[in-house]
Amino acid sequence: MNINGSQADVYADFNGLAQLKAKATGGQGEKQEALEQVARQFETVFLKMMLKSMRDTVPDSELIDGEKTKFYESMYDDQISLDLSKRGHLGLADMIVQQMGGQVKSENMVAAQGLSDYREASVRRIQGALQEVKTAEPSSNVTAINSPEDFIHKMWPQAQQAAQELGVDAKVLLAQSALETGWGKHIMRNKIGQSSHNLFGIKASHGWEGKTVSVQTVEYENGIAEKRQATFRAYDSYQESFNDYVQFLQQNPRYQQALTQVDSNEGFVKGLQKAGYATDPAYAQKILSILNRAQLSGLTVPASGFAS
Repeated sequence: MNINGSQADVYADFNGLAQLKAKATGGQGEKQEALEQVARQFETVFLKMMLKSMRDTVPDSELIDGEKTKFYESMYDDQISLDLSKRGHLGLADMIVQQMGGQVKSENMVAAQGLSDYREASVRRIQGALQEVKTAEPSSNVTAINSPEDFIHKMWPQAQQAAQELGVDAKVLLAQSALETGWGKHIMRNKIGQSSHNLFGIKASHGWEGKTVSVQTVEYENGIAEKRQATFRAYDSYQESFNDYVQFLQQNPRYQQALTQVDSNEGFVKGLQKAGYATDPAYAQKILSILNRAQLSGLTVPASGFAS
C-alpha cells in the first residue's frame, strides 16, 4: 500500500496516521499538509455516510442479504468514498481547511469564481459528487414493484406479446411469473444486488452462454422440500426474460405436449408440470390459484393481442 504524499490510495492503509501526527508537529508547510489530510479524511467519512444512507433506501434481498454481503459492501463503500474524496471535486475538505485558518489551493478556488459565495460553489460540487456516487454504485437495474397490481401493470404488455407467440392466455404467464417471483418482490439478484430479471425461474444449463446468478432455492425430491444452491439465467431486462421463456418452451422437445394444450389454461399449466418444469408437486395448482385471483380475472386482452 502506498502513500502518495498527501493521502493513502487504499482505505485500509493505517500507516498514514503516524505520518499525519508527525506532520502536525512540524513546520508551517507540514501543518498545512496535515490540515488538508484531516479535512480530506473527514470528507471521506461524510461520503461514506451518504453511501450508507443511499443503501438504506434499497430494499433488502432475502436471497443475498447476510453478514458477509454487508461486510464486503462496507469495504466497497470505504474505497469508493476514498477515491471520490481524492478527486477533490466535493469541496467539503476545502471548506474545512478554510474554516481552520488554512490556505485553500488556488485551483480549488477557481471553481468558485463568478459566484457570490464560495459555499455555494461547494454545494454545487457536492451535488455533482452525489451523482458520481450513484454512477459508481452497483446498479440493481430494478424498478421497485410495490404490489401485485404494480407487478401486473409493469408486466402486462410483455406478457401479452409473449402469450401471442405461444398461443396461450397472457394471464397464465403473469400468474406463473408471480408465483416464481412473489409478485416481483423476490426476483433473484447477484452478489452485488443486480437483478437477474428472471421471471420464470429458468435455470442455466450447460449450453447457456448468457449471464447467470447463483442463489439458494427450494427443490422437491420425493415430495420433500430441500434447500439447494442453483445457477439461474440472468437477463438485462424483463422483456428479455419473456423472450427467453418463449424460446425455452418452443425449442425444448419436452414441452411440446404442453404447447398442444394452450387452449386450456389448466391443460397448459399441468402439461408444464408433467414435463418437469418444476419439482414442486403443487406447482400447477399454485399457478391456477393465482390465476383465479381478482387481480388477474378482470384483465382483458385487446383485439390486437397487444397492449395499447
